Amino acid sequence: MSDQPTAVLAPPAPDQPAVIATRRTRPGWPGILSLGLAAVTVAGLVTGLVLVTADAYIAATWAAWIAAGASTLAVLVGVVALVGGFGRPWAIAGIVLGIVANPPVLTWALDAIGSLWA
Repeated sequence: MSDQPTAVLAPPAPDQPAVIATRRTRPGWPGILSLGLAAVTVAGLVTGLVLVTADAYIAATWAAWIAAGASTLAVLVGVVALVGGFGRPWAIAGIVLGIVANPPVLTWALDAIGSLWA
């Protein structure tokens, strides 16, 4: 999608000249940015899990903080893109992935699931 207006030629009335109406397409980059931030969230989460299994707790903590921050930004940018209509499919995917991969949310959800069988 380009940022340039697209020309739509309306059929002229018999006694009127041709009228050209323009329609602007909305950019999709905010939705794509939301999905990209959600991908950073997943990468930070996986990196943190790998680092914690290697006993690198400080680096794992940093990775978790980066994942939580990217997740928050992914959800906020996704909501803006969803409401504004800027790349809605990408925004929905970014919001869902940003919420599901958020480390505090994931910790709470896994704790709730684990307590069902305890």
